[in-house]
Amino acid sequence: MKRKKMSLRSRIIIYILAFAIVIIAILWLFQIVFLDDFYRAIKTGQIKDASSNILDVIKDENATKDELDTYISELEYNSNYCAVVLDKTQYGTYALSGEDYERILSRKVCVQNGVDKNAIESLLKNAGKAGGSKTEFTQQTFTFTAQKSTSFTSMYYGKIVDLSDKEGYFIFVSGSLTPIDETVSTLERQLLIITGVLIFLSLIVAYIIGEVTSKPIHKTNEKAKKLAEGKLDIYFDGKGYLEIDELNETLNYAVQELSKVETLRNELIANMSHDLRTPLTMIGGYSEVIRDLPGEDTKENIQVIIDETKRLTNLVNNILELSKLQANTEELKTEQFNLTDLIRSTVTRLNKMIENDNYEIIVESNEEVFVNADHDKINQVIYNILGNAIHYTGEDKKVYVRQIVLDNRVRIEVEDTGKGIKQEDIPYVWDRYYQLKKNHKRQELGTGLGLSIVKGILELHSASYGVLSEKGKGAIFYFELFIESKK
Repeated sequence: MKRKKMSLRSRIIIYILAFAIVIIAILWLFQIVFLDDFYRAIKTGQIKDASSNILDVIKDENATKDELDTYISELEYNSNYCAVVLDKTQYGTYALSGEDYERILSRKVCVQNGVDKNAIESLLKNAGKAGGSKTEFTQQTFTFTAQKSTSFTSMYYGKIVDLSDKEGYFIFVSGSLTPIDETVSTLERQLLIITGVLIFLSLIVAYIIGEVTSKPIHKTNEKAKKLAEGKLDIYFDGKGYLEIDELNETLNYAVQELSKVETLRNELIANMSHDLRTPLTMIGGYSEVIRDLPGEDTKENIQVIIDETKRLTNLVNNILELSKLQANTEELKTEQFNLTDLIRSTVTRLNKMIENDNYEIIVESNEEVFVNADHDKINQVIYNILGNAIHYTGEDKKVYVRQIVLDNRVRIEVEDTGKGIKQEDIPYVWDRYYQLKKNHKRQELGTGLGLSIVKGILELHSASYGVLSEKGKGAIFYFELFIESKK
């Protein structure tokens, strides 16, 4: 059983809900899971910055010891840091200059951070083992008893700085981390509420977006089903967003084209019925006359039957030819031949056929041109274009055929002196039964498929073709082929 696909609305709801879950997960990670790590990283950076600022004061040649003490006192007051600076002695060790640890470390902030002489000397020893101007960062947890027992984490940072062979310092900075357990607990409660609210709002927003997005699609889909049923009196007007508007415009264009195809199909059936019925009626009528009436089996009556049979055969052959061309099942049998000679021989045959009606085809060419193409199909192209020109030429009953050489191409032009074609009608002259739709004169002489066959054959040869015409000034039908050789 084929699995039913998910609707657009469902997909939108799932995508937005998934996005909300990702955002919630990121909030939980940053606010709960990694909060302590972020806090420690920020505190570590602040302590390191404090030691660097102390070093800047030391390096300042204009700064006095009192200014250094003032800065350290500000750190103690503003940031709750315990800062100690040891001078490098002449023996290469580090000690307080003229002061004792007890007085320095008795400061309230140092006591709160659990800093004592052993902590400083231990960190100094480890920093010295690391070699040179190295730093070491340690953490220590201890309990400080005030009004109640509270667990603190103290962070120690030491930096050995050698400014010269004789001058050097060990900068020690300590800060405490405030317990964040209560903060985390509060954030957890808030995030639980935020999670519920965010998921609820995401579902509402997703539903609204899904509804707004899918509604015009459903509307277009319903009308498309009617189109599939063959109803062409519909108009796609669903509005929503750019893509839907473009889709509706495309479907409206498809409706217009299908309407044209339907009209053409109806006209084709009507025209084919008429064209088939006329010769069949003539053949049947004359055959009955010859059968039933003595002495009516004359050459003239028999010739009418033969002519109508040929007309019917030509019509069927043209229909089959056009069907093959449109189905892309026709294959070319290319060969090199004399195009100029082919034109002359075709014109000679046609001139004999139309001389009783005082029509004349005039050929204009200056040299022999050879092309590589399908001989029989190019002959059909020339014959159909000439036949079309004869049907529509003017009162002088003349048709001109010109062979024009253009570099490596040859252009064949067939000009009539008829009433011409309106510019807006030129794109349709290659359509089937165009002559009948436009009520052109002598439409009964042709099958209405000639130019459609010409178009199919020339496109099969990848040849360029076209029509040049102005109303009242006749028309020129042309096509071009590549030249193989000349003489």
